[in-house]
This record gives sequence, C-alpha cells and structure tokens, in this order.
Amino acid sequence: MSTLRKNIAFNTLLSVSQILFPLVTFPYASRVLGPEGMGTVSFADNFITYFLIFSALGIPLYGVREIAKVKDDHVALSKVFSELILIHLITSILSVGILLVISLSSARLLNNFGLYQIGMGILLGNVFIAEWFFQGIGKFKYIALRTVLIRLFTIALLFFLVHSPADKNIYYALNLIATMIAALANMYALSKLIGISFYNLSLRKHLKPLFIIFSNSIITTIYLVFDTIILGFLTNDVHVGYYAASMRISKISLAVIGVLSAVLLPRLTIAFRDKNWDEAKSLLLKSMSFVVFLSIPIAIGTLCLSEEIIMLFAGAKYLPAVTSLQILCFIVCFVGMAQVFAHQILLPLHQERKILYASLFGVVVSLGLNFMLIPTLKQNGAAISSLATEASVTLVLFYFSFKLFKLTFPVIQLVQAVISSLLFFIVKFLVLKLVEIPVLVILLTVLISGVVYAIMQLFVWRNKTIIEALSGFGPLKFLQKV
Repeated sequence: MSTLRKNIAFNTLLSVSQILFPLVTFPYASRVLGPEGMGTVSFADNFITYFLIFSALGIPLYGVREIAKVKDDHVALSKVFSELILIHLITSILSVGILLVISLSSARLLNNFGLYQIGMGILLGNVFIAEWFFQGIGKFKYIALRTVLIRLFTIALLFFLVHSPADKNIYYALNLIATMIAALANMYALSKLIGISFYNLSLRKHLKPLFIIFSNSIITTIYLVFDTIILGFLTNDVHVGYYAASMRISKISLAVIGVLSAVLLPRLTIAFRDKNWDEAKSLLLKSMSFVVFLSIPIAIGTLCLSEEIIMLFAGAKYLPAVTSLQILCFIVCFVGMAQVFAHQILLPLHQERKILYASLFGVVVSLGLNFMLIPTLKQNGAAISSLATEASVTLVLFYFSFKLFKLTFPVIQLVQAVISSLLFFIVKFLVLKLVEIPVLVILLTVLISGVVYAIMQLFVWRNKTIIEALSGFGPLKFLQKV
C-alpha cells in the first residue's frame, strides 16, 4: 500500500474514533448533566476556544507546511520546531494571564471559575502536544494509535467519575487529562526524533505568515463559536444546551470529511512547490469527489433521522433541538468543501490573505444574523446563522481558489449523490412500518440506506473516482472490474 493510502487509512481510523467515541460519551453526558449542565460546559468551552486560537497563533496549520518543507533535513527540522514551540509557549502564557483576569472580572464566568481554571491548564498543555510536527513528517500511524488509546482511557474515566450535574467540572477536566497525556507522549516521541534547542533561533521570520494565518483563525473562530456566546448572553444555559446538542451531533461527521485535509496538505505543499500541476489537480479532484461522496448522504441522512438521533443521543429533554439539528445537518457539506479550498489550495499556494478575506466576510454574516435571529428564534436562530455563514464563506473561498487554480467542480457527482441520498426517506418510511424504537430505526435505516447508496454510486452511476480509490484496498479489488 502506498504511503498516501497508509496515511489516509490511519487518518480514517482517527476520524472514525472521533465519530464513535462521542456516540458513546455524549448520550451518557447529556443525560447525566442535563441541558443546563451541558449548556454551562459548552459556554465555557466555546469561550476558552478563543484563547486556544490566540495562543496557537496559526501554528497548527503553518507548522504542518513548514515542517513538511524541511522534514528531510534534521538540523533544519529541529530548528523550525524549536522556534515554533517557543512562540506557542510565549503566547500561551499570555493567554492564561488574560483569561485569568477576565474570569475574575466577570460575574458570569466567576460563577463557574473552576471550569476556566481547567481551561487554563488545557491552554498550557496544548503547547506540548505539537500535533502539527507529526502531521508534517507524516506520522499518521502514531497520531491515530495514540489518540485512540487516550480516548478509550478518558471514556473509562467518564463512566467512573461523572454521575450527576454537580460533576460538570470533572466532565470538562477529562479534556485536560487527555491533553496532558498526549503532551507527555508526544514530547517523549519527539525526543527520539529531533533535538530541541532555544539558542540562535529566528522567530521573526515566522511572525508575518503566522499573523496572517492567526488573523484568519481568530476571525473564523468568531463565527464558529460566537453563536454560542451570543446565545448564552441573550438567552440562558438551557437554550445553549439545546444548541450544543444539535451542533455536537451535526459536527461529529466532520471528522470523516477532514480525513484528506491533514494527509494531503504536506503532499500538496510539495506538489505546488515543485510546480507539479498534474499531480496537484489529480489530488484535488479526488479530494472534492470524496467530500461530495460522503457529505451529501451524511447531511440528508441526518435530516431524515433527526428526531430519532436526538432521542437516542441526547434524550427526550433535548427534543427542542430537533429543528436546529435539521438546519445544521448541511454544515458538513459546506465545511468539507471549504477545507478543500482553504487548506488544500490556498494555504499550500501561500494565499493566506484570501482565506482571511473569506473569514472576514463570514464574521459580518454571522454577527448580523445572530443578533437578528437569536432573540426570537433562540437556538434555531443560531443554527440558521451558522449554516448561512458557512455557506457564504465556502462560496468566497470557491471564488478565490478557482481564480488561482482552475479545476472542474464535480457537479455531476453532486447531483448523483443527492438523488441517491433522497432514497433514504423511502427506506425510513419502510423501516417505520416494522419498528419504531429509535435505536432500531437508526440502525436499520443507516444500514439499508448505506447499501442502497453504495449500489447507486458503484453500479448505477459508476463513480470512477470512488471506484478507483476503493479498489486499491485488498478486499475491494473486485471493483476494478466494474
């Protein structure tokens, strides 16, 4: 199996774990903590996200690109890593100080000061995870296996330690435990690969590109999490809990859509650097086809099963979240394609400013719609704002990307995916004739719909890109004959 396929396979394992583990933990946590407890934690988590973005300063994206450039030069690799982690440490210490002052100054934050203290620990621990280094050198096997093991451990702690709404701090502290274990593991693995030194470093050369990526990251974060912040201030923690449930469920699938972005960024960076346009076009076409192939059935499937999903994974107390989930389910389509345009075209081509402009447009759309819709529509207003924002940002990124690098968008595959996915409603209608228990409705509908979708794509539409990708794996070699 080629290195690219191996990396995709391990990143898929990682992404599948990002889907399966919340399916285990979220139903338990949402029922134990209740809408108000989940809302309190979600509000704090979204608030702290701003400080995580500030402290990271764009390094998670910039670092992958820069490490990929020098991965074969041990001296340069050690130097670049040392420079970037020192910058990250400095900004994280500043972030902790600012968060401490704000937490002590705001009555709303001070009421749950324990959550924000945990957030400060996560800020510092996040410096030493340095996932971007392992992505840059292509160590996706290590990333996947380490992450899966840590997640299994934190799941065990969840069931052992969290038993009532009073345990919301413990629930959030599981993130800190996972962060610290990952940081220790990564620093140990790093010590075997490179040397770290803080002498004769050149920090200044990184600041300009980092500032551009950081500006984009912080602006993107405004429209990604500010909806929750505005919702929390304009309504209450119960509505935040409803919104958090629908948003959490709708974004679970983003893990799968993001599989190729992390794997292809180093590969595309090198292809663009070497002006290997044919390879770049081939990789990007496969990536867009992959996003269409997966995101459309995920979105329409979630729309079809929204009530059963809320009942199963959150409980009857969260039924008001059904409508917001039906709105948010299409986010996966826009975010998936936006990742292709931003992370696989604009970023490798050093067009960070274009990403920044798209994000600024998203902020204007988000803030305007949130303040307009949330007072009357509550969590549903926040959901409409989020979907509209992601759609507008994706369209702007599309415009910039196709001006720079001409590609043919897979419109036919998009139409075929939509037609195939609409059959899910017929499948669910037939399943409801047999059973009405939510878990069985979901399982049977997903299983049968998955088979129907696969048959349509492989044998009716004969999707060449997907057939080529799947036929490279041993058990699926028979697809080469299709």
